[in-house]
Amino acid sequence: MVVASFIAGAGAMALVGLVGPVAMQGGLSMREAFANEMDQQAPALEPLDVVAIEAQLADAERAMDAAREGTDDNVSRLQALAGR
Repeated sequence: MVVASFIAGAGAMALVGLVGPVAMQGGLSMREAFANEMDQQAPALEPLDVVAIEAQLADAERAMDAAREGTDDNVSRLQALAGR
């Protein structure tokens, strides 16, 4: 019951915070409701450069392998100390 009361109060505060300022300004005018036309300068979604992405992933994989090789001794030593 306390939780339901808290949720109702939070909902009321959010409603007043979101709707209140719009109501005080007289609501949205029709001028603001219409979307402005605009000329599209470029495609909405640029095509992906798959070769560049694969090269970046390969670089990341090489870096991970190098980091793994550099820490394998430490990890095995920690596992031995932990009794695993």
